[in-house]
Amino acid sequence: MQSAIRTLTLVAVLVGGGAACQTTPSPTGSMVESTFVGDIAAVNPVDVAVLPVEVAPGVLGAPAEMIRDSAARALVRRRYSPLAMDVVDETIAMSASAGGGVQEASFSPGALGEDAYLEVAVERWEMPDWMALRSIDASITAKLIDPRNPEGPALWEARLNREFRFSLDGGTASSTDRDLRDACDEVLRTLLSTLPGRTLSSGLIEEL
Repeated sequence: MQSAIRTLTLVAVLVGGGAACQTTPSPTGSMVESTFVGDIAAVNPVDVAVLPVEVAPGVLGAPAEMIRDSAARALVRRRYSPLAMDVVDETIAMSASAGGGVQEASFSPGALGEDAYLEVAVERWEMPDWMALRSIDASITAKLIDPRNPEGPALWEARLNREFRFSLDGGTASSTDRDLRDACDEVLRTLLSTLPGRTLSSGLIEEL
């Protein structure tokens, strides 16, 4: 893929200021309920298309766009290159219009020449005590899929099902959006913590 549709610049964002919401540190992957690692080493994906988040029927209040953005940032932490999401969305829209009539928009695997694509599904997202306690009770799954074999086993898959408690930073209403964004970052960082990280080549590290 051309660098024009990569979001490697997210690395700069990730090394910026600290998050407003924090959780107690724990060993990598210890809070992930289940993990499956497939043939990811052989495929060795780099460019990843992050698909729109799927929210289960009846789940209300899940910040799907924030969750998707956080998934992309979590991929960068694992040394992958998420494709620009507006390009992914345009491809999905074009696929729907090309089919004619009224049909559900869907992603055509391999349409962007991606090495893999990430699906994130929210099964539960509850935050009744958000304003007072900054807590989120979530059940989320993520799958990294080989576009050349979309019906086969995932390259990697994980699920978490737990409650997160975050500390307050000021506790004001004006900080709610920022705190929720940071909370989503932590939830998705935890979910993707078992995704095998890529090792950057020395040349790429020098470029960064």
